[in-house]
Amino acid sequence: MAKDEDKEIHLKVVVNGKVVPLKAEQSVLLGSLIFEALDKAKVADKSDLDRWIFTNEAGTQLDKSQKVGSFSFAHNQEVFLNLSAGVVG
Repeated sequence: MAKDEDKEIHLKVVVNGKVVPLKAEQSVLLGSLIFEALDKAKVADKSDLDRWIFTNEAGTQLDKSQKVGSFSFAHNQEVFLNLSAGVVG
């Protein structure tokens, strides 16, 4: 029973200032959490998920192509999900 819990990571994703609790398997890609986080935060426009970026408390961008378990997140660690400034052109 405890083994299954060990595989899950609980995060607090801050989307536009709103804290959204998420559970994720360590084996999934960080980027795969974007839609669920936006949905729980009631963000209406989910048309361009690639424009959203995860950052840590220090503002360092987290690589969405990495597995959740590779970040060594603490239990209930806050991560931030924001629209990237983007490059026009």
